[in-house]
Amino acid sequence: MMMRLRPHRRTVLAGLGAALLCPRADALAASAPATRKVGGIEVVVVSDGVLNVPLSFSLPETPLSDAAALFKAHGLPEAGAPSQTNVVLIKSGRERVLIDAGSGPGFQPTAGKLQENLEAAGIAPDSITKVVFTHGHADHLWGAIDDFGDGDRFPNASYVIPAAEWDFWTDPDTATRVPDALKGMALGTARILKMIEKKVERRRNGETVAPGLTYLATPGHTPGHMAVSVTDGGQHLIVGGDVLTNTAISFARPDWRIGADFDRDQGIATRTRLLDQLATDRIALIGFHLAWPGFGAVERAGTAYRFMPL
Repeated sequence: MMMRLRPHRRTVLAGLGAALLCPRADALAASAPATRKVGGIEVVVVSDGVLNVPLSFSLPETPLSDAAALFKAHGLPEAGAPSQTNVVLIKSGRERVLIDAGSGPGFQPTAGKLQENLEAAGIAPDSITKVVFTHGHADHLWGAIDDFGDGDRFPNASYVIPAAEWDFWTDPDTATRVPDALKGMALGTARILKMIEKKVERRRNGETVAPGLTYLATPGHTPGHMAVSVTDGGQHLIVGGDVLTNTAISFARPDWRIGADFDRDQGIATRTRLLDQLATDRIALIGFHLAWPGFGAVERAGTAYRFMPL
């Protein structure tokens, strides 16, 4: 298929709440990268590990029996499965662009594997020229900073973040506005953004973030969330960040309200709009939390949609 297709970090982790920190021994992540091409651009997916988030947090307004029935119908464990973290590396000419930076090793024991998986694939951290963030949640942004030295994990990289996302996370009032389970994360994200401020470029919807890459507004999960559109040689791929996060729920029931969405109604509207675009225009997708390695296409399935791995 063509691809048109200053609190310390360990302190703020406590503020994430036990609901997010429940690792399971069976949570396994891929270690070998997966590669596709978009025209002359090489797209490499590298795992940062997996996250374990209970359904009571992900779907706080949905009966768990309904979720179990949906998962069963899609051949998935009725209690849900660990969530993959699929970090995208773009190789275009001499540019090496990461889309998101993972969580770093202090977030959950089963995550924070990006650096070791990059190095195992022969990709040195100092070869990364730019890091483009979709949004400011810990599993996408905290991996930019080394846990021990508090320095840049990618020392030769500049950073790009959505302007509205920067404004949201650096606002001192944000930590009081987010749910209790995310207050510690808000403090940690604000701290990290302050540390990298001199190297950060802020961009808006439709603006170029790197050669062949532009931001696409997809708010709801966070106020400034952006997907990244990758185009070259008449081919097109969307790196969706956290708009579509579950191979069953996001496609079969995009109308379900998601606990991690800052604006749950806006999240529904954004999912529905993006799904329609992906299915209508036959654009390929990479989802950060979709089943490894997250590559796929979207097809209509009656009044809903289905995810088709590529």
